[in-house]
Amino acid sequence: MTHLTLKRSKLLIVSFSALFLSSVFVGQALAEDDFAAEGERRAKLAGSELLGTPAPQRELTTLAGDTLNLGELYGNKPVYIKFWATWCVPCRQQMPGFEEIYQQYGDKLQVISVNTGISDDIDSVSAFIKKEGLTMPVTIDDGSLARAFKLRVTPQHFLIDKSGRIAYVGHQDDEAFHQALKEVASGSVADAAPPSGVVAERASGYQLGDKLASLALRSIDDTYHPLPSADQQGKATGLVFFSPWCEWYLVDSEPETAKSCQLVREMVEQSASNSKAQWLHVSTNLWASQAELVQYQTNYHTRLPIVFDEEGTLFGLFGVTQLPTIVYIDESGRITEKVSAKAADFTERLQSLLNEQ
Repeated sequence: MTHLTLKRSKLLIVSFSALFLSSVFVGQALAEDDFAAEGERRAKLAGSELLGTPAPQRELTTLAGDTLNLGELYGNKPVYIKFWATWCVPCRQQMPGFEEIYQQYGDKLQVISVNTGISDDIDSVSAFIKKEGLTMPVTIDDGSLARAFKLRVTPQHFLIDKSGRIAYVGHQDDEAFHQALKEVASGSVADAAPPSGVVAERASGYQLGDKLASLALRSIDDTYHPLPSADQQGKATGLVFFSPWCEWYLVDSEPETAKSCQLVREMVEQSASNSKAQWLHVSTNLWASQAELVQYQTNYHTRLPIVFDEEGTLFGLFGVTQLPTIVYIDESGRITEKVSAKAADFTERLQSLLNEQ
């Protein structure tokens, strides 16, 4: 059996104060500067091991239908990749400046706008682009590029020099970022043959009706939870893909999603003990850490195990992009249900799964 050991988060910082964590999870927003500084810290911590390394390669398809081959761009011109989401407040705040960067540097470096795909779709992204007047190439990630770049926050900047190596990772639109942008765009890095980058594969996760290979998930309390598989029948399992910030952070930007996250948590907590299945929460790695998930359990009084998908492996394996999403696996290891809150009959389908005896 494969033990998918989701290792303790590199983002776990012991110096997090209880005040910070409790402020986050009861929805009492920290000062904007505090959030910006925290986002910068997480971005740099996650990206520190990438600095100076070959940038991931991938063919991207833009919303306009054009193809951008990162491997072919590296070595020819610098590249600026920005990950963002429509519901992300600092992303929205940075968009006017992002468009200005494209207008100013578009002939000197390749600017690529990458929507994370998390709780977004082509309709929401297209509407956002039109509203903001963005003219640079835009693509929606399936999760594989984010995993290759070790994305942990939104927005997150990646500057790749002409040699094809990652020169800067950050979160804020500040002086340090603009200085790095100027240096990369000027081609001040010595010319070199483009390195062989890491190819970011597309997420090719399980589909409805597929049977799982042998797999066990480790929750944040270090307990292993075997999933039923084609090789070994077991207890039916419901996986609730979520984020610890969905219920409070999205109240203003995506209120329906915030309500759905709360509804799912309450329904599953209330009914899971009477269900024939084991139910597990699976947390995104975006703006999340193991410490925050422990605090989430405390603040929301959740009893169900939480699995921290630190590297985004499970979200990719099951092809999950929407929050919340339910994946149900029967005793034989077959995926019999996969439904997100965007489905009109989501509540009824979830209740039906919880009622199975």
